[in-house]
Amino acid sequence: MAFDLDCQKKEKTEIYRCFVEFLVSEYAANRRTVLIIDEAQNLSIETLEELRMLTNINADKQNVLQLVLVGQPELLETMRRPELHQLAQRVLVDYHIGPLSGQETLDYIRHRIEVSGGKINLIDSYACAAVYYHSGGIPRLINILCDYALTYGFADSKEHIDLALMLEVIRDKRKGGIFPLRQHENEEADELRNEIKKTINIDISLQEAV
Repeated sequence: MAFDLDCQKKEKTEIYRCFVEFLVSEYAANRRTVLIIDEAQNLSIETLEELRMLTNINADKQNVLQLVLVGQPELLETMRRPELHQLAQRVLVDYHIGPLSGQETLDYIRHRIEVSGGKINLIDSYACAAVYYHSGGIPRLINILCDYALTYGFADSKEHIDLALMLEVIRDKRKGGIFPLRQHENEEADELRNEIKKTINIDISLQEAV
């Protein structure tokens, strides 16, 4: 379906044959075929094994399909399982993206606001600092806090998201018990917290909420 192939009302063997023919034809036309699977940590062992079988398809002894698996750290844990040993052996390049730094978090938030048509300072720098402190620089946690802050801001008819509103969001998310608390020491985040406390006398750690 990702390659706009007709898969309707066909048996699995027919779909496989159709896909092989497509890959070979693309190779013959000197085009590279790449299948990118996002959120790959949600794939079952059986599905991952089927993906491995697809990598066996070749023409002129050349592999005609390139797979790119993108996922959360759970994907790495899955790939280390004995059942997927053969698939792991076929991985040519692997890379782990670590958490963002404080500056990267600020740039990330402002970039996402800008590309969506908003003003880059919609969420002020102090609010972004609080997001970094409590998310640890993990993009999906950054997204959660910012999305909720925008919802709170819309409900209160705010023209921008300030630190007070962001801390309200963080406090509410922590009370629910689902949003993860900081698990590891982060020297940069602690320095940022101390700097803000000295500058505007507000402790973004919300220690009273722990």
